[in-house]
Amino acid sequence: MYFRQLNELSITVCIPRTITDEDWNAYLEGTLAIAKGFGLAANVSLLCCVKAYPNARQRQMASDFMKQHYIREMERVAVITESVVVRGAMTAFSWIMPKVGVSAFDTTETRAALRWLREVGTFDESRALEAWHEAKMKLSIRTSSLFPASPGSGSRT
Repeated sequence: MYFRQLNELSITVCIPRTITDEDWNAYLEGTLAIAKGFGLAANVSLLCCVKAYPNARQRQMASDFMKQHYIREMERVAVITESVVVRGAMTAFSWIMPKVGVSAFDTTETRAALRWLREVGTFDESRALEAWHEAKMKLSIRTSSLFPASPGSGSRT
């Protein structure tokens, strides 16, 4: 798993086939430690789960964790996915719950996702794009259809 915070933006890329409760708890504790180090909680998030998403129990764990540590909810979450089903579900969710700022983007739309997040969050878009590519490199993600080429190669991400 890769996590990075740039001002009000958090970037998370998750590659395991399954996410254990223990791994999820370690992720929550780690992100809290980073936010405390910054002295600033993330307001927007770019999330990409390659194979597995947090399950219902883990989402509840995150909600309880946020309440326990007085962490405010994010204004927007951009989900990056190749899955048409996930993108459709996120779109439908945003129609039903318009105050919850969640939107799904195809893997070729990373820049559009970052621009959408910048409407309400403060961060450097070029540094965020660099962090996105750093995540792909550190996690050894090579699938060209999932993660198009690096900046300057003509890719839209």
